[in-house]
Amino acid sequence: MNGNGWARPGAFTREGFLARLRGIVHRQKYAAPGGRRANRVSFAPVGHGLRLPTLAVLCLSACEAEPVLPRRVAFCATGADLAAEVDPFIGTEGPGNVIPGAAVPHGMVKLSPDTNAGEGSVDAYEYGNDRIEGFSHTHLEGPGGGNNGYSQILLLPTTGPLEVAPAKTPSTFSHTSETAAPGYYAVSLDDYGVYAELTATAHVGVHRYTFPEDGERHVLIDAGHSRGTSVGGEVTIVDATTVQGFGSYSIHPLLDLLLSKDDKTTGRATVYFYAVFSEPFAASGTFKTVDDQTLVTPGGAHEAGAWSGAYLDFAASEVEVRVGISYVSVLRARANLEAEALAKSFDDVQREARALWNCQLNRVQVDGGAAAKRRVFYTALYHTMLQPTDVTETGGETWSGAGGVGTTLVWGDTHYYSDDWCAWDTFRTARPLGTLVEPEVSDDMIASYLQQYREGGWLPKCAWSATGNSRIMIANGEVATIADAIVKGLRGFSLRLAWEAVTKVATVEDEDSLYHGLCGYLNLGTPPEYIDNGYVSHECDLLQSASMTLEYAYDDWCTAQIADVVGEARAATYFRARSLSYRNQWNPETQFMQGRNLDGTFVTPFDPADPAGNHDFCEANSWIYSWFVPHDVPGLTALLGGVAPFTARLDEFFAAGHYDPSNEPSFHTPFLYNLVGAPWQTQARVRTILDTVFTDRPDGLPGNDDAGATSAWIVLAALGIYPVAPGDGVYQLSSPWFTRATLALHPSYAGGLAFVIEAENNSAANRYIQSATLNGKPWGRASIAHADIIKGGTLRLWMGPEPSAWGGEP
Repeated sequence: MNGNGWARPGAFTREGFLARLRGIVHRQKYAAPGGRRANRVSFAPVGHGLRLPTLAVLCLSACEAEPVLPRRVAFCATGADLAAEVDPFIGTEGPGNVIPGAAVPHGMVKLSPDTNAGEGSVDAYEYGNDRIEGFSHTHLEGPGGGNNGYSQILLLPTTGPLEVAPAKTPSTFSHTSETAAPGYYAVSLDDYGVYAELTATAHVGVHRYTFPEDGERHVLIDAGHSRGTSVGGEVTIVDATTVQGFGSYSIHPLLDLLLSKDDKTTGRATVYFYAVFSEPFAASGTFKTVDDQTLVTPGGAHEAGAWSGAYLDFAASEVEVRVGISYVSVLRARANLEAEALAKSFDDVQREARALWNCQLNRVQVDGGAAAKRRVFYTALYHTMLQPTDVTETGGETWSGAGGVGTTLVWGDTHYYSDDWCAWDTFRTARPLGTLVEPEVSDDMIASYLQQYREGGWLPKCAWSATGNSRIMIANGEVATIADAIVKGLRGFSLRLAWEAVTKVATVEDEDSLYHGLCGYLNLGTPPEYIDNGYVSHECDLLQSASMTLEYAYDDWCTAQIADVVGEARAATYFRARSLSYRNQWNPETQFMQGRNLDGTFVTPFDPADPAGNHDFCEANSWIYSWFVPHDVPGLTALLGGVAPFTARLDEFFAAGHYDPSNEPSFHTPFLYNLVGAPWQTQARVRTILDTVFTDRPDGLPGNDDAGATSAWIVLAALGIYPVAPGDGVYQLSSPWFTRATLALHPSYAGGLAFVIEAENNSAANRYIQSATLNGKPWGRASIAHADIIKGGTLRLWMGPEPSAWGGEP
């Protein structure tokens, strides 16, 4: 997700925003309560003579009663110290937007430096910046867009005369003084002579500051700092070593402006903290920024309102602080701290964090390959395990804001996940990888999706730790994530409730969706005109319409896949037929997917290489999106005139430089050769992309990492397996990057303990598969089912320097 960024909201009003995008707010009222329904719903009756929308509404009581049997066996994969092969700085320079700070796998606390990234920046840390603003406790991994995000509850150690104004306190630093590893970060703040070290547990940030021997020493706590904006807060100095409070934020001010109403908000979050210092305060006070003026109250013990903070002075030259974080309350922040870190040393916490990372990273063990290649691989795997975020707190409590107000839940033995930012990005790679490597996370994440559906009435398009539904990005990518998990046999959630939720988003649209040029922005569900006409018109969305049709068609196929599993045969037939709607965007004259007007004519002028975002395609163009029919490649092949024209067009796509490894719509295209009988072309192209696009430098990611979506592409491609159509339970095979890879499978989800991929004679030159066996038996297909992998066993590939006929039957 490289775009959908917005200007800072203070620059214009709601009406000005709509006018800028050539749209008008026009809310149409339809018959369905809680949503907008199509004028015509032309599918056959489904089950007991009920049409799908009715069935979805009536399902709720039965869905609630369905037992859910989550499988819970602790699993730590043992092996080498793979954390040593991770470089958290990869992807911190340029568009990657990753963070180098301290966290545990899926930890709620991601304690990381915030640099002077500039007004409206979504990336908290940019390698090219020269100043650190402080160390904040909440972050997103690799997000796109602008003027939104977390970076909440910031601490900064300083020296010299007291200064608290945020514009004056950032310190210069040098990368030569920086160190980063899983669960650890350190840097020298040059302006203050302070060496700062960070580590973390799931809900606690632990800081260790080494000050100069002489001079004044301070620690600032800024509860107003964030990538969004501060809307409230409170800071209280409890005693000589303790500070508590909270910050309230609008994490996406524009969505807040557009969508918050009455007593329900969108994009609001409150983060509570409880901080305990190792040394007593020599002096203390509070501060608050009002109208760009920072007011200081020496000796003050309490400050309230937006942009509030506290300062603490110390006589000691080494100070540790443990900061418990909670979305529930200050009391829960304190409980998190006491349960996880209060009695532990900094070094103990760091060792435990590294051990947790090794448990997860050892689920994929690779052999062979240069050190740089291994760093790229294990850093990518590390990035995929930062999100989604496990927001379950001590005692099983969790906070959810999906209903527009904050709700505290007792979640029990499973884990509640958020921050899947966004489903449009992650359904293609990160979530399918998760079903293999961390299936217990996938199970609980979908259960969390469904809880958010219960609260807010919609599946989350872009789950976040805030109120409401972010609505960001087009179509219903979360349906693909659910379908992929269900087809692969995950059952830690209610199938019936999942069916209710996916059929709702397929047949109803939210009343607050924006129309007349904006229907892909901020909508939930499916636009009525797609259901009525079989495509989304250019008038509906000037910038994204054709890509919306293509994505909705794929989502329909995913819904049909779920219908097969839950026994809704008529619904499966209906949605599978509707999944062919992609044909309505195909212009046989231009031989491309093309925007279409409401009257049925195609949008002109038309250039398939039109720069991304200009006409009818989300963050891409027609050259890229014309390949997005992952569920019906034979149908797309037929539109192009057969296998030979399809292959020639794909060759042209790569030769002319249309392939874009930086963004999700291109991710699957190198693997399409497998599906038209030319797997050797997939093998060559994937290996070339791995070798030339991704590096172990700070600028080693070509685009936003998007909650690990790009990193998951690296991992899957390097293993030589890729899910072209998540939801079919199949991986396309390609040329592995390593001579051997061992997947340590979770024993609660797999029949075997490991699945091994061996590439005999693998090298830079020997990139082509000559033959293969699975568990000693010949394997002639260029694909493998998820079900075959989780049985355990060995896939052995014999590699060579020339293309072969292996796997040539599509």
